[in-house]
Amino acid sequence: MLSLENKKLIFLLNFCLIFLPISLLFSNIISEIIIFLITIIFFLSVKKKDVLKVINNKVVFFLLILTLYFLINYFINFDKNPSITRSLLFIRFPLYVISLSYFLNSGLVNNKKIFYYWGSIVFITCLDLQLQKITGKNILGYEHIAEGSIMRLGGFLNDELKVANFINSFFVISLGAIIYYEKNNNNWILIFLFISTILYSVIITGERANFIALLLFLIGFLIISSLRKYAALMFVTLAILIVFNYSELKKNSMLERMLFQNVNIIKDSLSINHNKDAKSPENKGFLYKNNHYFSHYATAWQIFKDYPVVGVGLKNFRVYCSDAAYLDKVHPSYRNKNCATHPHNLYFEILSELGILGVMIFFSSFVYFFYTCLKRSYEQSNMFLYGNTLFLMTYFIPFLPRGSFFTNWNAIIFWTIFAISYHLLNKKETHA
Repeated sequence: MLSLENKKLIFLLNFCLIFLPISLLFSNIISEIIIFLITIIFFLSVKKKDVLKVINNKVVFFLLILTLYFLINYFINFDKNPSITRSLLFIRFPLYVISLSYFLNSGLVNNKKIFYYWGSIVFITCLDLQLQKITGKNILGYEHIAEGSIMRLGGFLNDELKVANFINSFFVISLGAIIYYEKNNNNWILIFLFISTILYSVIITGERANFIALLLFLIGFLIISSLRKYAALMFVTLAILIVFNYSELKKNSMLERMLFQNVNIIKDSLSINHNKDAKSPENKGFLYKNNHYFSHYATAWQIFKDYPVVGVGLKNFRVYCSDAAYLDKVHPSYRNKNCATHPHNLYFEILSELGILGVMIFFSSFVYFFYTCLKRSYEQSNMFLYGNTLFLMTYFIPFLPRGSFFTNWNAIIFWTIFAISYHLLNKKETHA
């Protein structure tokens, strides 16, 4: 246990946790420094026997095996020049998980206040987005971004259109904390106002994938929680309003994009007989679709077929996707647009860059973790653990476009939620 007499380290630890979501809004470098400091405080301050207790766990074992595979994959693909930072420095995330989960269990930080504070940051971020929608500028003067007939909102992240992922992630944490710590649920009206604010804010960002992830999370979370009777009423009311106002909603460009286009995209994505153009061959496969993201998927699949065992190495999709040999299985509309920094999908990213061995190790690790968390959340009726786990599982929705799993910004958010889940998984019955 970290000595309570070391007030400076305790203060630094609490400051890092409080400042973490703000740093993610304004500086990737500062957020990296914060997770580094949390890890350093852990290894400098915690006794060796306590470290061994924390890492003596199957979840940590799987994470270390995954890290080892990244190292091996790097050296196997050395001639392909994969990313050394992603391969060798991935270890910082398992270490961050161990450190953060330990401190959340230690009693040295006020978990409830930290999680509630994060919720207030999310709420402020949502209000800032609504200001940007109304006035065209947010509180810092960042303007909305025109995309055809709609205006995309980045809020505090300016022209980086990924603020919905930030909102979703820290909302999930704060919502779980509210239900976990406020057992009587007398504030259900405030909870639903919070949920409504989040939903509306994510809709106006125009980020379709994050809206789908949020909607699926809310459905999966609320029907299991003690709020399900209120949730059912809310969803039924929304469904009725959408049906009776269908024609009017279709006239709203943003709602048409977020609701009706999403439905069409899902239908098209799942369609097997998608190529109805008489000039298009019928044997190009399921991934041969007139869709931007499917051009990436088709390319990643071809890369995997050429390098099936260990892939081409982390961050190397961007290098190999430009090979003209892969264009034959890409729809003609996107044959010059099939290359990107990553395939925009977790499955195709792992397949193309880490191969079948990477797929087996990567997904078996998370399947074990998710199963363990869901089992424990059911046994303890722990909605906080269930909600975090459910949201992490949305990262694994097939064909849902996502940012790269290994991008620092995305990774810090993902592993923060993972660490909280790991803390709850190993937590004693009494609340911190």
